[in-house]
Amino acid sequence: MVSQETVVHFGAVYLAVVVLLVAGALDIGDGTGPAATAVLVLFYAIFFGGGHLYLAIRGDDGMVPSDARWRYLAMLGAVLSGGVLVLYAGDRTIGTITLEAVSAAFFVLIVGGYLLTETIVAYREHRPE
Repeated sequence: MVSQETVVHFGAVYLAVVVLLVAGALDIGDGTGPAATAVLVLFYAIFFGGGHLYLAIRGDDGMVPSDARWRYLAMLGAVLSGGVLVLYAGDRTIGTITLEAVSAAFFVLIVGGYLLTETIVAYREHRPE
């Protein structure tokens, strides 16, 4: 039998595809302007985080605890917003360091911090007292 979480995640993927189709039909997401960027960020946010957001708001502790869903959504938001910031900041430098190098380090720290946090939480939940 298909679980409720699977149905929710498939619904989020379906909604993300609908966003792309509607944006394409309205000629919003074509090109490289701010509208196209907003459509792609919305698509990725719904695709990767829509199901988790719905289940986290409901407080549904299915296979993944709600706290872990909120941490994942925070990481996803940081990565998506950081990507948009880097996209619009262009080819700037901070001293002699390019913004691309700083952003790569930022993304590695965000994702690495998320994985480390999840590992520590899982260890603490499953270790014997």
